[in-house]
Amino acid sequence: MHDPDSYYRVVVQGNDGAIKGYAEKAQWTTANGALTSEDLRRESIRLTRLDSGATEDVPLEKVKAVFFVHDFTGEVQRRDLRFHDHLPATQCLWVRVRFDDGETIEGLINNTHDFVIGSGFLMAPADTLGNNWLIYVPKKKLMGFEVLGLRPKTKSLSLLDEHA
Repeated sequence: MHDPDSYYRVVVQGNDGAIKGYAEKAQWTTANGALTSEDLRRESIRLTRLDSGATEDVPLEKVKAVFFVHDFTGEVQRRDLRFHDHLPATQCLWVRVRFDDGETIEGLINNTHDFVIGSGFLMAPADTLGNNWLIYVPKKKLMGFEVLGLRPKTKSLSLLDEHA
């Protein structure tokens, strides 16, 4: 019915259930097949419904997600793949920060919401042989922030917990 070279099979999941259908690939990608920044700001998806064959624009404002699927039958018995559900949350985030003067430092911060809501955060430098053992980083001086991975708590961050 729909050419797989021209259409994606999609399931649009929302509060009112799922809509299964076909979306033209051209509305999602450029000629070379790459997603564009406009794809990330779209307000609707145009699709041809599997159940009725009607073509419509589905608004995305209340949609949970658009799933691109191999087929519409799915796997009812399939369980989500979860690698670390049985492990406790890792205590620290390994991060790279770039200051407004261009300097870049890697270090560890507590894996809490504090670094998101506060005006700054404490970071233990990754270079344990250097002179610095702890750094307060004011967020307004940052030009970049990347999470590189998860790590166990360092001695310097643990010392802060003991004095809290």
